[in-house]
Amino acid sequence: MPVAARFHELRNRVVETVDLKFAEPVRLSPMKNGLTDPDRPQITIEGVLRTGASKGGSMEGGQGRGWRSRLQAGTAELHVDRAVFPDLSAKKGDALRAVSRAGEPAFEVLSIDDRNHSRYIIALGEK
Repeated sequence: MPVAARFHELRNRVVETVDLKFAEPVRLSPMKNGLTDPDRPQITIEGVLRTGASKGGSMEGGQGRGWRSRLQAGTAELHVDRAVFPDLSAKKGDALRAVSRAGEPAFEVLSIDDRNHSRYIIALGEK
């Protein structure tokens, strides 16, 4: 029989308090092979969405540097309370939309860390 760690109650209260101030609604659209996945319903959840500034990086050619390009890459993470959404089934390639932000920016799920004891941490890329 597993025994709960002593800090779980305090941890849950901290996560709940943070979410009361910083969580926002996002719509998760399950995708399969680039199309809507009919086996998993679209859902609206809440989580703490943190986006970083777009980073511009130069991709220069080899020795002769005969070509030049710029790469824009945005980074974002969504932190979802496991206690509130225990059955969350996000998968790589799913689409996510920040429905309460201006322009409702869209993201693609790049990876899901489900080993954190308090939150699902979903790495997102710009869509």
